[in-house]
Amino acid sequence: MPNVNIVTEMTDMISASRSYEANVQMINGSKAMFNKALEIGRA
Repeated sequence: MPNVNIVTEMTDMISASRSYEANVQMINGSKAMFNKALEIGRA
């Protein structure tokens, strides 16, 4: 592994982790809006 830059790999992993967290939050927000729309539609 002499051609691996540890700092670059760590920053890439942190960036990927943050992107994943942002996507999870977006999906959860979409689910909440969808569920609220269903509630409104049933009323």
